[in-house]
Amino acid sequence: MSGPQIITLTQHILRRQRQHPSATGQLSALLTQVGVAGKMIQAQVRRAGLIEVWGATGETNVQGETVQKLDRIANDTFIDMLRRSACVAAMASEEEHEVIEVPREMAGDYVVVFDPLDGSSNIDVNVSIGTIFGIYRRCHPDDILRRDVIRPGHQQIAAGYIVYGSSTMLVYTDGVTVDGFTLDPSSGEYFLTRPNMRMPDKTRVISINECNEPYWPAWVAPYCDAIKSRNDADKRRVSARHIGSLVADFHRNLISGGVFLYPIDARTRRGKLRVIYECNPLAFIAETAGGAASTGEGRMLDLEPQSLHDRAALIIGTKSDVELAETFVRRYAQEGA
Repeated sequence: MSGPQIITLTQHILRRQRQHPSATGQLSALLTQVGVAGKMIQAQVRRAGLIEVWGATGETNVQGETVQKLDRIANDTFIDMLRRSACVAAMASEEEHEVIEVPREMAGDYVVVFDPLDGSSNIDVNVSIGTIFGIYRRCHPDDILRRDVIRPGHQQIAAGYIVYGSSTMLVYTDGVTVDGFTLDPSSGEYFLTRPNMRMPDKTRVISINECNEPYWPAWVAPYCDAIKSRNDADKRRVSARHIGSLVADFHRNLISGGVFLYPIDARTRRGKLRVIYECNPLAFIAETAGGAASTGEGRMLDLEPQSLHDRAALIIGTKSDVELAETFVRRYAQEGA
């Protein structure tokens, strides 16, 4: 009797490559190198307390946020790995002010955008954190242009994330399926553990920081109340779970069924999450898995960013409840609230 089929990340990527006769293999190599970078980062994450890389560097990044030591390690690891891959022409990182161009003699066909360590404010308290990435084809064969990076998310050809938690898991999509791979520490290999991941149809979890309620737009509280009202005397159908690491909240909701919200903040009149590095990659994954992602006023993947570090509101998760949120936004806009 044969046992269950065991498929590694590399085997899966190469199998998908063979389904596209015109493929050059660069994307396959790039995704493999992303996996290697994830292994290197998770090794640092797991040793953080022992090698004293917890805490802040004393720097602030382009977002005006305190840079954690692991932020810098993860950022440098990703940049170095991708620069040497011979697959990448340019990179953009949440931690960097400008686009990073790869020397022409080392450049490949793709542009990669990434948040090297999402949720890094949780590092010191040992909460799950992760890496988020999106991949685009470069626009011009001989030069790096503004539109190579500052472009709508629907132009992505692949996206994914790596969660560093009780296990390390890499989830990616090529726009056809969403597949999850778990890192086996004993072999140092990722194995396919969640093929063809699909966003459940029902919302079981709502993820929002309720302490921000005083700063929410008027539609948010009634929307949350509408979802909570599904709980009745017979059964609790919805729970509130907010980790505070976007990648971890999204990963749980992708598996269990849920919706994550980070609305516009009344104090700044804008959203907080980065369009290019966080919103677009996760939106691409959500839509491929049968979910949805919105700014509240339209499809996230259609949003045209104006600068490298634009921010936006994000509603992402179960398709029906993302659409429900949009109806609340429209209703309260019509009422002038």
